[in-house]
Amino acid sequence: MDPEPLVFRLRRACRCGAKTRAGTPCQSPAIKGRKRCRMHGGRSPGAPKGEASGNYVSGRWTVETIKARATVRGLVKLCRRTLLDLA
Repeated sequence: MDPEPLVFRLRRACRCGAKTRAGTPCQSPAIKGRKRCRMHGGRSPGAPKGEASGNYVSGRWTVETIKARATVRGLVKLCRRTLLDLA
């Protein structure tokens, strides 16, 4: 027996889910493993991270640095509360 024709497999595929400019849902099939079609962002994994990005200047806004600053801010708050409680 022949495998299922391509047309039937395409009809069963999950749809994109994005809205078109007319307000109707996109009718294109979603990329495998993603929720959007190739025209609505399903194919691109995003911009390169870190120094591979053309916009990279310093490490100030990397994910690791932002998390480190948040941790330090939390520790400073905790120290201030402790000092206020002692006074």
